[in-house]
Amino acid sequence: MIEPSRSDASTTAGFASGELPRFGMGTAAIGNLYRAIRDTTAEETVAAAIAAGLRYFDTAPHYGFGLAERRLGAALARHDPAGSCVVSTKVGRLLTPTAARGTRHGFVDADPFEPTFDYGADGVRRSFDASLARLRRERVDVLLAHDLGAVTHGDDHARQLRDFLDGGYAAMVALREAGVVGAIGIGVNEVAICDELLDRVPLDVILLAGRYTLLDRSAAALLDRCHAQGVRVIIGGAYNSGILARDPADADPATARYDYAAPSDELVARTRTLAATCATHGVSLPAAAIQFPLRHPAVACVLAGLGDASEVADLRERIETPVPDALWPALRGRAQQQLILLHPDDNVMICVAPIAAGDLLPVSGGTIPAREGVTVGHKIARTPLRAGDKVIKYGAPIGSMTDAAGAGQWVHMHNMKSDYIASHTRSTVTEQRA
Repeated sequence: MIEPSRSDASTTAGFASGELPRFGMGTAAIGNLYRAIRDTTAEETVAAAIAAGLRYFDTAPHYGFGLAERRLGAALARHDPAGSCVVSTKVGRLLTPTAARGTRHGFVDADPFEPTFDYGADGVRRSFDASLARLRRERVDVLLAHDLGAVTHGDDHARQLRDFLDGGYAAMVALREAGVVGAIGIGVNEVAICDELLDRVPLDVILLAGRYTLLDRSAAALLDRCHAQGVRVIIGGAYNSGILARDPADADPATARYDYAAPSDELVARTRTLAATCATHGVSLPAAAIQFPLRHPAVACVLAGLGDASEVADLRERIETPVPDALWPALRGRAQQQLILLHPDDNVMICVAPIAAGDLLPVSGGTIPAREGVTVGHKIARTPLRAGDKVIKYGAPIGSMTDAAGAGQWVHMHNMKSDYIASHTRSTVTEQRA
C-alpha cells in the first residue's frame, strides 16, 4: 500500500491537517495528453489509484480543456463518494467553446473548448466555479494559479503577472477565507516566477514541474527558501515528461520526451549514465526518479501522471522499492570540469564544457545547480553580483552589471554592459598589471 502522508497516516483531512500525501496522481493523461483514452479507462485509472492508496489528485481546466476535470469528477463520485480524497485544480485560463478538433496543445480529441489566459479576479472566480461544476464538488483542497512565468508568456509576462497581483491573487485569498478552498498557491514550470511571487505575496504551496529531478535540479535553492519559509512544495514532472519513466534497456530514451519535446543527445547520454548507476545499486531508474524529490525537506508530495491501471501498478512498485542511501551521492557523479577560474581575483568563471540546467556548479561557498543551459565560452557568476558591480576577468574589470545575478547564474549581455579599458586579452591584462 502506498504510504499516504509524510508524517500523518490520515488521508481524509481534506488538507485541514496541513499534510499532503507523499504521492499523488496527475491527471493530464486522462485529459488525453498525447493520446486519446476512453472514459472507462480514465475511471479505471482513478479507481486503481484509490485502491493502491493514492488519495491525492491534481487536475486543471487546461488538461483536455475540461475533459480531465470532468472525468475525475465522475470517477470520484463513484469511487470516493464521501469526498475523502484531496483534490487540487488551477485557475488562470478560461475555456470558451470552439469548433476546432484534433490535437490541440498536445491534447488529442479533447473537449470542444479553447483555453484563454485570464489571471484577473473575475477570471479566477469564473474558472473556479466552472471547475467545481466539472468536478462535482463544493470545494477543493488546493487552488493554484497555473503557468505564470516569463518563459510561458514572453513579452506578455508583465501584464499577466500584474493582472494576477492586482486581482486574481486577492480572489484566491477570498475563496480560501470563504472555506471553499483549503490552500492557495501556484502551479508552474519555472523557478524564477516562484521567487518573484514569494518576494511579493504569501503562498501556502507551490506545485513545480520538472525543475527538481534527476536531470534538472535547478530548483534546489528555491526549495531551500520554501523550507525556511514554511511553504509546502509539490513536485510534478519527476520523470521530466517521460525520459525518466522507463529504463533505457526497456525503451530508448531518444524516443521519449524531455520537457514535452524531443531530448538532446546530451540528455539521452546523461539518462543512460543515470540508469547504469541505478542498476549497480539494484534500483530501476524510474524508482530512483520518483523517490528522489522527497529527499528535500521542503517537498511534501510528488505527482505522477497516470493514464491506465498498469501505470498505477508500476508507480506502486517504484515507490515501494527500497533505495540504498549510497545511490544518491553516486547519482551526483563526478562531472567533467565545466568551469575554470582564470585569476584568483575574478568574480566570474568561464564555461569550458557545455552546462545543462541542474548541473552542480562550484561557486563561492559551495555548489549550486545551474538554472539554465550555458554554452562554452560564457561567464558564470562566482559570487552574487549587484547592478553596477564590476565584472572581473583575468583580474581586471571588463564590464559592469546592469541587473543583479546570483551565484551560478549566466552573466551575458542581458545583465551586463561592456566597458572595456583595453583589448580583452590575457596578454593585454597581464601587461597592464605588470
